[in-house]
Amino acid sequence: MEQLFSDLRAFDFANSATYLWVFKRTTSQNKFTARYAQTDVQLNALMSSVVQAEMQRITEYSNYTYLAENNGNSCLAEQLAGSDFVDLKAVVDRPEPDWRVRNIKDLKNAVGYVVKFVHNGRTVYAVKRSASTWKTSYLKTHINIIFNNGELSAAEDNGFAIEKTFDFYVIDNAIFIASKRSFESAMEHRASFSQAFIGLQAKQEFSQLFTDIHPLIAYVGTNAIQLRRMARIEERGLYNRAGFLNAVGLVNQRRGWGLNFDGATGRLIPCPQTAKKIVEVLLDHHLLSEVTDLTYVVPDATPT
Repeated sequence: MEQLFSDLRAFDFANSATYLWVFKRTTSQNKFTARYAQTDVQLNALMSSVVQAEMQRITEYSNYTYLAENNGNSCLAEQLAGSDFVDLKAVVDRPEPDWRVRNIKDLKNAVGYVVKFVHNGRTVYAVKRSASTWKTSYLKTHINIIFNNGELSAAEDNGFAIEKTFDFYVIDNAIFIASKRSFESAMEHRASFSQAFIGLQAKQEFSQLFTDIHPLIAYVGTNAIQLRRMARIEERGLYNRAGFLNAVGLVNQRRGWGLNFDGATGRLIPCPQTAKKIVEVLLDHHLLSEVTDLTYVVPDATPT
C-alpha cells in the first residue's frame, strides 16, 4: 500500500490522457450506468491541476476502518476488492467513443463522475460524488463548464459545474479516500453497515454474550453512527477473545461502569441505560493512559 500511495502522488497527471465519465446507479446486476463526456484541452488542464493540488495536500494515509477519520492532509486506504468501484470500473473502462454523452439529460441527476488519467499504460481514477442534481455555482468553488456540440468546455458563465475536489482515487488495486462520507455514500457503504450488524446478531458467539440481545438491537436501531460502530465491532471481533466477559466483569467492578451481569450464566444484561456503555466496551474504546492513569473514551482504537 505504501508503494501505491507513493505512485499515486508521483503520477504524471499533467501529461496524461484525460477522460470524464458521469455515472448513475441502477437496480440491475451491474449496479452502474455511465457515459463518456468529451472534454476540451482547457478543461482537461483544469481537472489535472485540481488533482495535482490535491496530491500536494495529501501527504499521508492510514487504513480505512468503519470509524477511522482523516485530517486535512491525509487520506484513508482501502483495498479495491469488495468495493462497488469494481462494478463502476467495469463500465468506465469501456471504449469511450461507443459511450459518449448523447444530450444534457445524460449528465443531470448523476450520482457522480470519474476522471480517468491514463499515462504510460497506467490509469488513475479520480471520483467525485455529485449532489442530487448538478447545479450552477461560483468559480471560487467550481469549474464551470458548458455542454456544446457533444463536448464539455470550460466557461466563465454559470453553466454546468464540477467541483474542484475529488472524494477518492483508485490506482491498481488500492483506493485512497479523501472524503470518507462521500466515498461511503457513492459506494453505498451504509448498506454494508446494516448487513454487518445483521450478520453479527446471527453469530452465536456474539448473541451468547447477552441474556437478551433485543435491548441492544433497539438501541442501535437505524442510526447511522450506531450501525457503523456495530460494523466495527463485527470487523474487530474482540468479543471472541478467551475470557472476554470475565475481563469485562472485573473492570466493570473496578471502574464502576454500572453494567449488569446474570449471576447464573455470567452474561451481560442489556438495558436502555447500559447499552451505550456496552457498545463502548465491545469496541474497546476505554483506554487507560499509562502516564496519568486516566481512562479515556476514544472514537476509534488502532493498536500501536
